[in-house]
Amino acid sequence: MTSVLLAALSAGLLILAFPSPDLGWLAFVALVPLLTAIRGLAPVRAFYLGTLAGWLFYLISVSWVTHSMVVYGGVPVALSALALVVLAAYLSIYFGLFAMGTSWMASAPWPLNLLVPSALWVGLEYLRTYALTGFPWILLGYTQYRHISLLPIASVAGVYGLSFLVVLINIALAQWVGGAPARFRSIVFAGALTLALLAAPRLLSPPASSAGSEQAIRVALVQGNIDQGSKWDTAMQAATIERYRRLSLEAAKDAPALIVWPESAVPFFLRYEPAWQSRVLDIAAETGSYLLVGSPDAEPPMAANGGTRYHNSAFLISPQRELLSRYDKIHMVPFGEYVPLSSILSFVHKLAYGIGDFEGGRTYTIFDAPGGRFGALICYEAIFPDQVRRHVKEGAEFLVNITNDAWFGRSAAPAQHLAMAALRAAENRRYLIRAANTGISAIVDSSGRILQASDIFVPTVMTDQIRVERTQTFYTRHGDLFAWVCVIFIVVVSMATWAWSGVRIASVPATASHRRTQ
Repeated sequence: MTSVLLAALSAGLLILAFPSPDLGWLAFVALVPLLTAIRGLAPVRAFYLGTLAGWLFYLISVSWVTHSMVVYGGVPVALSALALVVLAAYLSIYFGLFAMGTSWMASAPWPLNLLVPSALWVGLEYLRTYALTGFPWILLGYTQYRHISLLPIASVAGVYGLSFLVVLINIALAQWVGGAPARFRSIVFAGALTLALLAAPRLLSPPASSAGSEQAIRVALVQGNIDQGSKWDTAMQAATIERYRRLSLEAAKDAPALIVWPESAVPFFLRYEPAWQSRVLDIAAETGSYLLVGSPDAEPPMAANGGTRYHNSAFLISPQRELLSRYDKIHMVPFGEYVPLSSILSFVHKLAYGIGDFEGGRTYTIFDAPGGRFGALICYEAIFPDQVRRHVKEGAEFLVNITNDAWFGRSAAPAQHLAMAALRAAENRRYLIRAANTGISAIVDSSGRILQASDIFVPTVMTDQIRVERTQTFYTRHGDLFAWVCVIFIVVVSMATWAWSGVRIASVPATASHRRTQ
């Protein structure tokens, strides 16, 4: 019973470490109760305890999915609760595998018993990023998004480097609490490795531009706060566009080079509805600014013979009323924008009427604005580190994230989503402008510091001057190299341990037989 309570305590501490309530420092001790509980247990029993801790953690941390399904998807409450339980159960498996691997390596020589679990956690997070279309929501490293002194680590190792550090310190503290023989060495080693990770950005990532040579651009974002339940009502189109016009003209008082509207701010097909398109083009002309707007798109245009491909897109409009370029969202939201394996899971459409039928784009469009080039991240895409860095690799000098977090209601999800977007700024050392329909909209500097952030469910105008960055970090150039090193390290150590165990087992009968003959 004590071990169950300790596992539950770890879950509770982790919940408190993430936004919100945003007590990130708790992450460095959150796993200690679980690690204490599995000490001396067989790997299978450790797996069960780890799974329990993970299930309790995710059951609370991603509970916002029920709001989306019930309010906007029309899913019955009981069915949405079941979906949450299943999702939490799937995610908890990664916790269980971590606990099992940690238990298995408990008798390994120092410092393997310190390094292997830390690398294992990273490997499992990396797997979760891509497995089953990927769901890298609230990775452990995101607990540190407000700790600016630690964020440079992300410019080398990504968010996975921060996760590694958090787990490493948890394990060292658990060994200390448990009175492990090498506990003093573990604490010193963890401290030394922390210093090494903090020093790595200075050695591996080129310095930012000097203050005198930096190029700046004034940007603005508008948060329309359009009710999700009515935004696609044709009777609301005029009121919606008028609200964005009013907010954009307010933003134009500061003469921004670029004004950003949120994801699907334009509730119609911008390219194929001339009258509404003209009104949006007029707004760009009135403001005298370049305008980035979110809108659905279709290829070919509403074809009567079928085969129409629908996209969730972002359009750049010039003050001269020109549609300049378009980016089609690449990474769709499963069971939100499309149904994976739709031939098998076609029944899902019958359970929820709000699921779209979008297709992912194929090109990382880089937009040209006066004073700088930028890449657009549409909603869900901001949680995928490698996808964001590809925009920067293609030449993005700052990042724009347009999103519609109205689906989440008044839950922790908007704050969780912002934390993940902030890490993308730190990883690539790029300013990030985030325009959300209902919030949280924000401006994040190239170190990952949140300079401005809106409240949720209020119309907002936000302007600021941002730097255009051209140097590429180690993470931008090499991607998830650190995560791959962790994965390879785990595979090599596991194979070596397995082989060594086999040798020892094989030697036992031979030794016994020898003794019988004497």
